[in-house]
Amino acid sequence: METERTSEQITEEVIAYMEPALRGAVAMLSQPVRQMSEYHFGWVDADGRPSTPIGFRRRPALMALLCAGSDREAWDGVRNAAVAATLMSAAGTVHDDLQDREMLRKGRPTLWNAFGVPAAVQVGVAMHCLAFELLAQEEVPRAAVELTRRAAFAIRECCSGQIRDLQSEGTSRAGLQESLDLLENTIAFPTAGVAMVAALVRGAGEDAVASAERFGYHAGMAMAFFDDWEGVWGTTRESLEDPLADLRRRKARAFVAVALQSHGPARDELAAFYDGTGEPGLDQLARIAELIEECGGRAWLEERIREHIELARATLPDAVADPRARAELTAFVDALADELP
Repeated sequence: METERTSEQITEEVIAYMEPALRGAVAMLSQPVRQMSEYHFGWVDADGRPSTPIGFRRRPALMALLCAGSDREAWDGVRNAAVAATLMSAAGTVHDDLQDREMLRKGRPTLWNAFGVPAAVQVGVAMHCLAFELLAQEEVPRAAVELTRRAAFAIRECCSGQIRDLQSEGTSRAGLQESLDLLENTIAFPTAGVAMVAALVRGAGEDAVASAERFGYHAGMAMAFFDDWEGVWGTTRESLEDPLADLRRRKARAFVAVALQSHGPARDELAAFYDGTGEPGLDQLARIAELIEECGGRAWLEERIREHIELARATLPDAVADPRARAELTAFVDALADELP
């Protein structure tokens, strides 16, 4: 069945559907956390004046909604879970920006940069707490329990992963498995949980629930790998606030670990950079991207994106009953490979 909406149209419709519910949830927060959260979502500026949000994808919500069905009636049943997943993703971003000392996001100061470090810490915690409050309101008991359990697991694993991420900066000895574990714990497992709960809410059988979980996992891994690729070789990289940021910080990414497993002068030059401490310029970072490609890291990354897209597609017939939602999820994951050579 052909999809009736493009990947961009699906994202736009999900954002339009989610916005009132997300705004309503954020309104439950007390001041000043509420206004700071509204700032993070792009609804107001730092002084509380209305503004227009730009550049948001709402991936967790999209996964939850389309795994439940293709129309708003189906979406209504999983709306709380979708809002909770969005809040948890936002909380992670707030803390990640703080940890990495990111100065800008979506073209304006990050939350910690606008309001200070203590405020950013508390806003992230408050968003997590609000997410759990919403999950407790789920009408399907098993869904509430499963998503709460998985959310708690994802958050605590993400905390460990963030620490390991910092500890691995500036070394050529970071392992591939550690890098893969970080992607699983911070992106793939939470996405799997959201997809699985959507299947539970719609009353799917055990096999369909398991298939939805597998779909979410592989879609999450494909998205995580694509984000890594986009930040180094994507056509939109030049529009980013901090181009090649992960390379500049010498982050231990999986594709870098693969490149460092090679042999030869290119690998040695790459290892010397990751063991170094100097502040690189854009020309040097462009050279590092070339070295990673020469050492096989880019090809490996592109293979993983395509591999997880295919694995996600393979699970969809059993994971999602609604044919339109199935076609649109296929279009969404396929779009991740559109930029690849």
